[in-house]
Amino acid sequence: MTTLIAATAAGKVRGAEVSDGVLAWRGIPYAAAPVGPLRLRPPQPAEPWAGIRDAVAYGPPSLQPPPDTAGFLGGTVPGLPPPSEDCLYLNVTAPAGASRNPVLVWIHGGGYQSGSGTDMAGDGAAFARDHGLVVVTFNYRLGALGYLSLAGEEHTGAYGLYDQIAALRWVRDNIAGFGGDPGRVTVYGLSAGAKSVANLLASPLARGLVHRAASSSGGADHVATPEQAANVARRFFRELGGVPARVRDVPAQDILAAQTAIARGLRGAFVWRPAVDGLALTGPPLDAIAAGSAAGVPLLAQTCVDECALYQLAVPDAAEQADRVLEEQLGPAHRDAILAAYAASRPELARDPERLRVAVMSDERYGVPTARLADTQSAHAPVWRSRYEGPFTGLAAVMAPFADLLRAAHGGDGTAVWAGGDGPAGQLHALWGAFATGRAPAAAGLPEWPPYTTARRAIMILDPDGPYVADDPHPLERAAWDGHHWPSSTWWHFAGVE
Repeated sequence: MTTLIAATAAGKVRGAEVSDGVLAWRGIPYAAAPVGPLRLRPPQPAEPWAGIRDAVAYGPPSLQPPPDTAGFLGGTVPGLPPPSEDCLYLNVTAPAGASRNPVLVWIHGGGYQSGSGTDMAGDGAAFARDHGLVVVTFNYRLGALGYLSLAGEEHTGAYGLYDQIAALRWVRDNIAGFGGDPGRVTVYGLSAGAKSVANLLASPLARGLVHRAASSSGGADHVATPEQAANVARRFFRELGGVPARVRDVPAQDILAAQTAIARGLRGAFVWRPAVDGLALTGPPLDAIAAGSAAGVPLLAQTCVDECALYQLAVPDAAEQADRVLEEQLGPAHRDAILAAYAASRPELARDPERLRVAVMSDERYGVPTARLADTQSAHAPVWRSRYEGPFTGLAAVMAPFADLLRAAHGGDGTAVWAGGDGPAGQLHALWGAFATGRAPAAAGLPEWPPYTTARRAIMILDPDGPYVADDPHPLERAAWDGHHWPSSTWWHFAGVE
């Protein structure tokens, strides 16, 4: 197998040819191990090494609980090392002979509590082959190790976001040695990764590191206020045994146990999130984006039409929470107005209270935040919006009986974006490839796709029966949320947690 040596600021690495004409380097440390005194602190530079480091095996993902259902969505490469607190590693895949090629950086999802850089993306070889992209995937700290706020410490509660910024700085400083162009970096994320993209667009620490941005099922402002972060920390330390002064000394597994005692699985998907820490995030991300923090950065933003069908299937009381969440956020009158708007917009929902509330959850969690991100960024750069309507791609075999229920549920577009395929899957892969190489998103078989503006609200509907552009689909539903603003919150209720 052909090998390749590349130089980084910390030392040289030896990669390998993973398929014909595609080279990969795996498990490169982009920061020092965040353990011991570096636990719950911003990432520090990677320790340099002498000689040539083998870079043919993936580094461990962040410490995380085992999945409730093994292989629920599939998509992770086999043979990953077990999760570890020592997790700040990245991977690079590039076409052989690349020189100043555009770069695609992937931020994985998992509710800020699970996942790895290989999720859905695998090794990224399809983009390297099909579009000449240099692909970077990486792990970042999750759960309490990534987002616990510590009283009395400055700039606390956003360590996972600092990790993402450190990975982007590594790309800026090192990617030319792997054939990439540090001046043409597209960041793409799904779910928590997509919400991370919005945070990066807002962060003054990421200025100049991102030149294009793509988002699947995300949106902006999924962050914790200092008060919310303090509440989660108090609950966490109750579970840990009340030892905040020793939090850097206790075994990492104790931290994980305290985290999972609060919530785990999809119920816990909204508990851990970056805090507004005054440095990486100086306020709600949309405020910064509205002020031009990402001026000139084109955005491709997509949601799935039935995002929260996944939650309802996995946690059957998800829909039941909608009335309480809306009342807590907006009050009873606005709760009733939103439910009525969805029933009037789609009569089939009026006859199915559970589906109606799943649709409301889908928009409150993903649709409305994505629309507001697109609205805001469209004043500063070209924006394209799309809505994926299925089929679900990358579904594990064990979940095949539920394919119809999950047709266009959360995450259903991710594997197709990365791997391509026939029909809508191939179109998604082509769209993202075109965008990441610096063009407007386009694919064979798609109609003309105008940029999104608040005047027209043109959205590409990726329907299995044929794609089409719709202007402001479901306007009654959109208008029901207009003028209402609320802080990000959990969906299920946990004592002492918002």
